[in-house]
Amino acid sequence: MTDTNSELTVEFRRSGVTGTWDGSQETILELAEDLGLVLPYSCRSGICTTCQCKKIEGEIEYTQDGVYMPDAEDEILICCSAPKTALVLDI
Repeated sequence: MTDTNSELTVEFRRSGVTGTWDGSQETILELAEDLGLVLPYSCRSGICTTCQCKKIEGEIEYTQDGVYMPDAEDEILICCSAPKTALVLDI
């Protein structure tokens, strides 16, 4: 899991919103919701792929086992992932 003592910038580029990941949320989706974004999701467990989006920059880690892994290396599931580095997403 990401070090909760370090703060990372997460930019939701198309939405024009940038937030700070401080480890108080479990997932990138939760951070987005805390920032007032309404993004598509359904299962919150990495199975349905509704929350899949393109990662422009940065690294993530999945917070759950058994997650559907997107085929493209630059696609991630925000409902069950956390940033490992500063992140820029195409949402």
